Amino acid sequence: MAKKKRKKKNNNRKKIKDNYSMQEMEANMKGAKELGDLFKVAELLGLGTSVNQEVFQNAETIHKQFKELVNTVDKFNNFFANKGWIAYETLSFELMKKCVKLAESGKSNDAEKELISYFTDRENVSFLATRLKSIEEFKPRRELLMNALDDHFSGRYYASVPLFLMLIDGFVNEFERYGFFAEKVDLNVWDTIAAHESGLGTVAKIFGKSRKKTTNEEITLPYRNGILHGRDLGYGNVQVSSKALATLLSLSDWAKGIKEGKKGITKDYVSPTIEESSEQIASALELWQESRKEREFMDDWKPREVAVGVDIPLNGDSSEYGEDTPEKAVIEYLGYIQTGNYGNLAKMTTKMFGKGLADKKLAGKLRELFVGKSLINYELVGVTDSAPAISEIEAKLTFDINGKEVEHTRVFRVIYEDEDSNTVARGYKKANWKVMFNYQDIEFIEFIGERNS
Repeated sequence: MAKKKRKKKNNNRKKIKDNYSMQEMEANMKGAKELGDLFKVAELLGLGTSVNQEVFQNAETIHKQFKELVNTVDKFNNFFANKGWIAYETLSFELMKKCVKLAESGKSNDAEKELISYFTDRENVSFLATRLKSIEEFKPRRELLMNALDDHFSGRYYASVPLFLMLIDGFVNEFERYGFFAEKVDLNVWDTIAAHESGLGTVAKIFGKSRKKTTNEEITLPYRNGILHGRDLGYGNVQVSSKALATLLSLSDWAKGIKEGKKGITKDYVSPTIEESSEQIASALELWQESRKEREFMDDWKPREVAVGVDIPLNGDSSEYGEDTPEKAVIEYLGYIQTGNYGNLAKMTTKMFGKGLADKKLAGKLRELFVGKSLINYELVGVTDSAPAISEIEAKLTFDINGKEVEHTRVFRVIYEDEDSNTVARGYKKANWKVMFNYQDIEFIEFIGERNS
């Protein structure tokens, strides 16, 4: 009887697709499709509609893509959590998708090779590590992380693994009464992927297993007790180091969920009432009407052809660049970096992905990032209008980083947006060019391969 009860419990275990936000998105997408069908019926009955039908044309395709996403993260944990890998918000979806397909075809070992390759790539890791380092509670550990990454990328796994494990344990202890590997710690956070019950909690139990026998045999999982207590002596390999690093990096999404107040919530998704749905539809119709007008304007849009050094100078005063152009915005932006004007730099940075972040707070973060790093020269390389509201400006930058001159080429994405941080097609109405902040990895510039002859 006991075995049957345990089996029933496992069958009732919630999946990531059961998360609140996932169910809400599923309902919204289903509603969009049904609304589109409703308008089609109205037209057939001769009732007519002024709603732009284009907004519904891709609803079914997008719905399928969404289902693929949520099913992939669940399958990923099902295939790989017991092997020491879990899905999380900032982990590459394409990577997870590829690994799931390999596992489904019986090639789990090849999938693990893909994962190891990903977590031994400096650029991939630098992106994820930057997110972790920006969390206030992790800041005292930043230097230790840099040392651990240096060991990891240099193949000194005997050194990187213990450091990663210590960083994992200590960082979790900043938020919880217990460390990551403690039996009493509860790592689950409502409506998240990383901290779903099939994620961090699962690998924590595996990595925290008791290891009482001393062995020189190579292990493939970062057993914390066996490694730090000197029992598992064969831990110094790329697989163990990569799994420990991947888990550490996933903690940025876990911590984000806690900071958003999701810890301890058990709220289930409830479908909206008819009245609530009607209000949502009415509001959506207004937005769609405006969207239709803007779409008609964008149909006539064409990208510019701008040759740097011919049509515009490589660098110089911002007055030498066209008014209300993305390249002028980037020149002004780089000028503020060079002069250390972090207040104006913050004002020119898009808040699209952080609307609650005040300019003053962002200015402080920028100032902190550029300590010991001076921009001594810059010039534009290329200008590409990739969309009516987005341009990409490539620039070659020269930094003095703690006395060392380092060249770095970077592409700035510049977005034309209104005062509410909504994108606007250039020329449709007055807005401002804002630069997407992408200097979070500045501390990794020397790692990801920029140098001077």
